[in-house]
Amino acid sequence: MKTASLWRALLKNVLETEDDEITCQECFGVLDFYAEMLAQGGNPAVLLPKVKQHLRQCVSCNEQLEAVMVMLREASANG
Repeated sequence: MKTASLWRALLKNVLETEDDEITCQECFGVLDFYAEMLAQGGNPAVLLPKVKQHLRQCVSCNEQLEAVMVMLREASANG
C-alpha cells in the first residue's frame, strides 16, 4: 500500500470514530441476525447503527459479514 493511501485510510478511521463504539466480539454476536436482515432486503442499520458503524471501520468483521452473506446466498439457492 502506498504511503498516501495508508494515511488516507488511517485518517478515515479516525474521522469515523464514534464516542460509543462496540467491540468485535459484540459485533460477531449479532452478525448472523444483521446478515439475515440484509439478505431479506431489510435495513439492519436502523436497528443496529453501532454494528453498521463498526463494519465501516473493521476489516475483519466486514469480511466475516461477507462470508455469512455468501453462506446465506448459497443456502437460499440450494433451497
